[in-house]
Amino acid sequence: MAPFIQICASEDDLFALDGQGEVYQYNFHAKTWLKLESRQPDDTAKPDDTPKTRRRDGESPRRS
Repeated sequence: MAPFIQICASEDDLFALDGQGEVYQYNFHAKTWLKLESRQPDDTAKPDDTPKTRRRDGESPRRS
C-alpha cells in the first residue's frame, strides 16, 4: 500500500487516496483500510444528446 496523499472524513466514514489513485475506506470494526474496487464506465451507455434548456421564472415555454 502506497502512502496516502489525501484523506476525507465524514460523520460515519473515512476514505483515503494513495499516490497511484487507489481509494481506500477505513473499516472501524476490523481497524484496517480496505481497498475499494474501481468500476469501469459502461461502454454501452450513450450520452444524452438532447440540449438542456432552462426557463427563467415566469417565462412561458416557446412553441415552434
